Amino acid sequence: MLRADNVSFAYGTTSVLREVSVAVPRGALVGIIGPNGAGKTTLLRLLAGMLQPSTGRVTLDGTDVGRLQRRHLARRMAIVPQETHLAFDYSVLELALMGRYPHLQTFELEGPDDLAIAREALAATGTAELEHRRFMTLSGGEKQRVIIASALAQFGRLSPPSPVP
Repeated sequence: MLRADNVSFAYGTTSVLREVSVAVPRGALVGIIGPNGAGKTTLLRLLAGMLQPSTGRVTLDGTDVGRLQRRHLARRMAIVPQETHLAFDYSVLELALMGRYPHLQTFELEGPDDLAIAREALAATGTAELEHRRFMTLSGGEKQRVIIASALAQFGRLSPPSPVP
C-alpha cells in the first residue's frame, strides 16, 4: 500500500500542502483532482519519492519511499507526466523499452521477453503501428499514449505469454 500520512510541503515560504493523508491500496485506480496550484503535482512527486515532505511520511508497504532504492521503487511505481521532453529523438519502440530498464542489470541489453512486453504495452495503448516512428513526429495524444505504454512495460506482461508450439 502507498500511504501519505499528514504530509506537508512548501516551496520556500509558500506552503503548498498541509497535513494531507492518502492511502492507495495495491491495484487501485486513483484520481487526484483540484484547481490549478492546489498541489496535485507536488503530492504526486511526494508519493513518488521525488520530493521529501517537510512534515509527515510517505511509505510504500510500510517503508519510507525516501529509503527505497530507485530501482526497487521503479519496479513498483511509474509516473506519466503531462509533458515529456527528450534529449534525443527515440523511436516509439525504444521509448516503450525504456520502461524495462528497472528490470535490467547494469549494461544488460533488453532481451526477447522485454521486446515482447514493450510491444504488448504499445498494443494496449493503440500505438503498436507507430513502433518505428520517431517520438518527435507524433501528435500530443500519440506521445501521451506511448509514455503510458512505457509505464505499462515497466510492470511487465499484461497477459500470460502464449505457449510455444
